[in-house]
Amino acid sequence: MADVPPTFSEVLTEAIQQRGLSLERIRMRLDAAGVPVSIATLSYWQSGRSLPTRSRSYHTLVELERILNLEPGHLTQLTHTADGRTRRELFEWQTVLPVRDLATQIIEDLGIEMQGRITRVSMLDHVHVRADKSEATQHSQVVWRVERQGMHRWAVVLEQDADTETTPQIEALFGCTVGEVVEVPERRLLVAEMVAPRPMQRGEHFLAEYRITYGRTTTPSFRTQRAVSDAVRTLGLCVTFSPGATPARVVAGFQSAMDQPLTHPSVIPQNGHQAQSIWVDAKPGVYSLQWEWD
Repeated sequence: MADVPPTFSEVLTEAIQQRGLSLERIRMRLDAAGVPVSIATLSYWQSGRSLPTRSRSYHTLVELERILNLEPGHLTQLTHTADGRTRRELFEWQTVLPVRDLATQIIEDLGIEMQGRITRVSMLDHVHVRADKSEATQHSQVVWRVERQGMHRWAVVLEQDADTETTPQIEALFGCTVGEVVEVPERRLLVAEMVAPRPMQRGEHFLAEYRITYGRTTTPSFRTQRAVSDAVRTLGLCVTFSPGATPARVVAGFQSAMDQPLTHPSVIPQNGHQAQSIWVDAKPGVYSLQWEWD
C-alpha cells in the first residue's frame, strides 16, 4: 500500500513538539507578528477539529511556518483535502451564512464549533421598523437542543443591509450572555459569541433571547432574513411597522443561499401595521420577509 500522507494536524502537532513551544508561546509570537490567533483556534488546528482557510489565514500560516522552522508552504499545502477541495468547500451549509467566508472564518477564529454540537428546535425573529422606514431593533428567541456534552457557546451572525457607519449592537436578554464580539464596520457585519449560563448536558433544551439594535441609516429597510444550517421545527419572522409607515405589500419566501432568488414567494396579509410568516419543519436555507413601499 502507498504511504498515507500526513494530515495538517499531524504535521502541526509534530512541529510543535519538535520546537518545544506551548500554544501560549506560539499565540504570543503570532500576536507580536500582527496575525493574532486564539489558543482555542490553535488547539482546534492541532487536534484536527478545524482547518485554517487560505483566504484569511494565509499570513498566519506563513508566520506559523517560520516560528516552527518549517519550509515555506509546508503547512499551507496541507489545508487542502486529497481531492483538491478546501475543507470549507466540503461544508455546503456554510453558504447560507451572511458574507460566507468572512463570517465563517471569524467563527472559526473564535474557536466556536456549532455543527453537530447544538441544534435549533424553534426560533422567532421580531423586527421593529421606525417611522422613517429604517430598521430599529430585532428581538430573537431561540430554543436550542444540545447534541454534545458540555456545549455552552454558539455564534450569532448579523449583516445590516443599509449603508451606515455604525455596526449593529447585540444585547443578551435571557438565558445567555454576550462574550467576544467581532465587528467589521466596512461590511456592517457583527459576529457575537453567545455563552450559556453553564455547560449543558446532551439532550438538554434551553431558551436564549437577545436583542439587536441596528445602526442609524437614512436608507429604507426592505427585508429581514434568517439563515439556518439545520432543519428547524418552527421558524417565524415577524415585523412591526410604525403607524403611518406601512408598506404596500409584504412577501415571504425561501432561498437556497444568500445570493439566490426567492422561490415560491407568497404575499403575506398585514394585520394593521404587523406582518408575520411561520414555517414548520423548515429545511436548511434562507428565509425572508420582504416588503415594498409606496
